[in-house]
Amino acid sequence: MYVTIDQTDYSVIRNLSFAPQTDFTGSTIPINEFSVEIDTDDAIAYGQYAELYDDLDNLWAKYWIVYAERLSAGVMLIRAQSDIGTLDGVTLPAVMYSGAAIGDVLDDTMVRNAGAGLVATVDYSLDSSFSGLTITGFCPEQTARERLQWVCFVAGAYVKTFFNDEIEILPIDNTTTLVPIDKTFSKPTVNYSDFVTGVKVIGYSFTQGTPATTDEYVTDGTNYYIVTKQEYLLANSQVPASAADNVVTIDGVYLINSGNASGILSHMAALYFKRTEVEADLIDNAEYIPGDKLTVYADRDLLMSGYAKSCVFSFGKQARATVTLTAAEGMTGAKLTILYKYDGVTLNQAEYYLPVGYEYSITNPYLDWTMNGHRYIFRPTTAAVTGTLTSSGATETVNYAVALDLDLATGVLDVISVDSVTVDSSGDYAVGVIA
Repeated sequence: MYVTIDQTDYSVIRNLSFAPQTDFTGSTIPINEFSVEIDTDDAIAYGQYAELYDDLDNLWAKYWIVYAERLSAGVMLIRAQSDIGTLDGVTLPAVMYSGAAIGDVLDDTMVRNAGAGLVATVDYSLDSSFSGLTITGFCPEQTARERLQWVCFVAGAYVKTFFNDEIEILPIDNTTTLVPIDKTFSKPTVNYSDFVTGVKVIGYSFTQGTPATTDEYVTDGTNYYIVTKQEYLLANSQVPASAADNVVTIDGVYLINSGNASGILSHMAALYFKRTEVEADLIDNAEYIPGDKLTVYADRDLLMSGYAKSCVFSFGKQARATVTLTAAEGMTGAKLTILYKYDGVTLNQAEYYLPVGYEYSITNPYLDWTMNGHRYIFRPTTAAVTGTLTSSGATETVNYAVALDLDLATGVLDVISVDSVTVDSSGDYAVGVIA
């Protein structure tokens, strides 16, 4: 890992801390950050970007430096935060929206304090799936971060501020990635929260006019709008009868209205009605990040799938991460058995427990087998086993052919089907790729 600041690369670093997270519910927008100690005599200033890269030059984070102090001679400690933090420094005026394009609303929202009373735009991208979405309702005077949170909440979007160089506003993706069992360090922890018996939102409509004494109203500073409220509730039909009443309620978000309330409730239900959370310790070189939907092995024959809301990384020869999955649920699995055969004899077999409906593609290995005074290297006649697993499981047979035949009594090597063979001074054979 290394850090780039003002076009200078710093590769001698230590005590790197990076734990990105996101919030699928839209109730918050976390300010992600990283901190690191850098060996340098350079003076590093606040108010510029620091970029975190891995050794393959992949960007992990581009954050604004909020702390840069010298720990000792030749060592600087920096702390950098995502641009979400800069949105806290700008207060936006109250505004009434009526069918405004979400992109136009975000253009007005994504600004930061540039000093001397000026504001600067913050780079962001909006997923194309939101291109036709409009915003209707009232926003009071609030920070740019608060307004972004409101807009994302009613859109059903989440915010990604990691492994990119801008703020990304994205839909929840239900495409699931299976984490191989050999990338899981230890048995994941499964936790359960209280049952949520329902989700409720308060919707709003506004009538411009002069409010009476008893009316609830809002104002953008020029016009007054009389507020009418409507309650929308979606009950959880899957909770046991003995569960205590526990309704998650969203009130005071004036962008909720009759047009979007049902979609918001459905989005909330998909997240709140699943009360399982899974914590898994994975080998994770940025293959699995917050925002992904992952399936992990909670045991060798127990699969759990959920949305990664956070990854606490640690760094060594490979990166590891403690990944927390929310709104998790058990997945139905089945066994895939692969038999590796030569001339009707089973040389070996492999067993996998995979989700039902999983499209598998498993590379067939070369096999080293000794029998009848000969050491054989067998090659698969097909490169991989592919298919879609059904609920009844599957058994696949892979046929093998002899690539090398070493007579252990005479030491004579019969080369049958290889690209190349080299023999070192010890007499060991190094075999090239099978043809």
